[in-house]
Amino acid sequence: MINRHTLLKVILTSFIVISLSGQSINHTVQKGDTLYSLSRKYDVTVDLIMERNGLSSPNELKTGIILQIPQNHLDYNENNWYIESSEYFVKKGDTLYSISRRNGMSVEELRSLNSLSDNHVLHIGDRLLVKSSSEAGNGGQQPLPEPEKPDSGDNGLIWPVSGTRYKMDGKLEGVRINGEAYSYVRSIAAGKVVLAEPYRGFGNVILIDVNGYIYLYGGNEDIFVNVGEEVKAGTRIGRLGVSEDGKQDMFFSVFKDGKPVDTYTAPRG
Repeated sequence: MINRHTLLKVILTSFIVISLSGQSINHTVQKGDTLYSLSRKYDVTVDLIMERNGLSSPNELKTGIILQIPQNHLDYNENNWYIESSEYFVKKGDTLYSISRRNGMSVEELRSLNSLSDNHVLHIGDRLLVKSSSEAGNGGQQPLPEPEKPDSGDNGLIWPVSGTRYKMDGKLEGVRINGEAYSYVRSIAAGKVVLAEPYRGFGNVILIDVNGYIYLYGGNEDIFVNVGEEVKAGTRIGRLGVSEDGKQDMFFSVFKDGKPVDTYTAPRG
């Protein structure tokens, strides 16, 4: 039976980060290599490495075999765009401005793609994601399908935060809620916390298992719960940060057996 944490990683990988076929490099497995160490070295998930190489178990990793390591991928940024990206390593004299100009980006896009704060300090050798060369010339962004009109009514339903809701129809289905800065995020159904950690582009993500349904609460700046903790409906599980306009997006999705569930009909209470 698949490990629950692995299953959750697969969900996140499937709906948040999509590997681009053909974009990979070869790595010859050395003594001491593990899928985890390779995922850290190349900044790619274990699941993507296993999928690309047809591995069903980490135990299939053998010294001397050649692995294909996915490199370019699509990243979801806070403005509802998918950006095809590649790697850039910081050199002496680089600044966020010079790197963004060189790669056809704005400084804001570069910060968003790499989840950098306004006062982030670059260091020589730092790895950054930038627009791929094929995308830099035409802006590098492909818009998601046009969202539904904002729905700010409660419709008699409980939501994680108050705010204007927008339906997400991209690779991550659910709703984006534009809430007030520093709003508390509350669970809408009782369950068990099975994951609570940062995920690039989505802030701190909390996953709660509710009788087999997986509730995803993303966009948190702070997390108030721990893995394994049982929470009730209405429990404060996180808190949003703040963006330049004084608002902050929160991402809410529900899954059942790895497939998205309509957030309007998902069980509550």
